[in-house]
Formats: sequence, C-alpha cells, structure tokens
Amino acid sequence: MKFYADKVNIGYGDKMIVEGLNVEIPEGKIISLIGGNGSGKSTILKTMSRIISPNSGRVILDGKEIHTMPTKELAKKLSILPQNPESPEGLTVEELIAYGRAPYKSGFGRLNDKDIETVHWALDVTGMKEFADRPLENLSGGQRQRAWIAMCIAQDTDIVFLDEPTTFLDVSYQLDIMKLLKLLNEKHHKTIIMVVHDLNHASVFSDHIIAIKKGKIVAKGTPNEVITKENCKNIFGVLIDLWTDTHTGKPLCIPYDNA
Repeated sequence: MKFYADKVNIGYGDKMIVEGLNVEIPEGKIISLIGGNGSGKSTILKTMSRIISPNSGRVILDGKEIHTMPTKELAKKLSILPQNPESPEGLTVEELIAYGRAPYKSGFGRLNDKDIETVHWALDVTGMKEFADRPLENLSGGQRQRAWIAMCIAQDTDIVFLDEPTTFLDVSYQLDIMKLLKLLNEKHHKTIIMVVHDLNHASVFSDHIIAIKKGKIVAKGTPNEVITKENCKNIFGVLIDLWTDTHTGKPLCIPYDNA
C-alpha cells in the first residue's frame, strides 16, 4: 500500500486552511495528527478519507486518486469514524456493525455467511459480544465508541481513520479505546490514522506523529523525534516538563506555562 497526499490545498470558500500538503502515510503503523485547535488536523483527516475534496492536488492510494475512485471500491480500502457519529434511535449494536458490510452488498441485499462471520468477529475483537442486542442509546460513552469502531473494522479495510476517538470519555475509557486501537494495529494489521489532542496518548500509542500548525506540517517522525520541548513551544505555545515513560521508552510531558 502506498498512500500519500501530493501538493494538496484545502479551503472553505475563500479561506485556505491547508496549503501545499505533501505527506506519505506509513503502512501498518499507528499515526497521530497533533496540533492546536484550528490548525487543520481534522481538515487533513477528512480530505485523506474523502469526506471533503481538496481545492487542488491529489490524494493517492495504491496508484489511484481517491477523489475519483468509485465509492464502493474506496470503502473496501479505508473506513472513517468521525467525531460524534449519530445513529437512528433503537438501533442495536449488531445492527450498527452490520452497516459496515454495505460496500460488499448490492442494493438491500441480506447479509451472507461472510458478512455474518465478519460482524461476529468485530463484536468479539472489540469486546462487544455481550452487548450485541442492546440499543446504542442504552450504552455508556465508551461502549458506544467501541461499537462504532466495531462497525469500522467490519468494513474490512486496511486503513482506519478516527477523528478524536477519545473525546468526552473518562480516563479509563480513553485508555480502553487506545489499547483497542493498538490491538487492531498489532494483531489485525490495521493502519490507524487519528487526530489526537492528548500528547501523551499520541506519544505512548503511536508509531508516527505528524504535527500541524496553521495548515502546514511542522514536524513528523517517531514520538521521540516530535514530542520535544522545542516542538511543543513552537506548535502549542507552551513550556513543558519532559521525561521518559519507563514502560515504553517514549516521551511524556506536562505543560506548566505559556511560552
């Protein structure tokens, strides 16, 4: 898989948000996009997952421009979990996950044996089997997020995009979701691309970090290369204390003052 953006410009109306984006996504890794509010992280994520179209430039996946690919063809290669997804009231977990099989069906075709097997696999991997018949609105925030992730992986794509997957979750559920994404990457070989606000989550759980400021990439590389005092001062305008996590060898930080 070769997946990259080539000279991509993205704007809303006359306002340019991202200019001259050139980036290649490492295959089989967990990649975090970090940056301040309004920096363009989510705009880049949405463009590379074809939710929005660039003003110019190309996003290329396996030699094809994603914005000209047939929708079902692309949906077999990448899936996306946006912020605050919504579902019809009364929809059960298993029914939601079954929507992930839509790219493989014609019209209103019923689930075949392969679809059912994949839905059950997604329930099992995400630890949601016991909640299969429960309506989404009756779940906790963390359980709902696991159900949505299960729908994404039921789509059976090599690439999974997530826009702030731990927003509004308490610290226990945040850790739970990040560990699930790590499992999907390491055991099931998913390339995970996500927008993350918590720098320590980005550092500990990512293989590769891309830092965005005012629509431009200002740093990229391993957590040890990107999470530095100099970069945090430049990207976020804060001073940090920095030390090494004894479990992972990756950097951890606490902001203590505005730069």
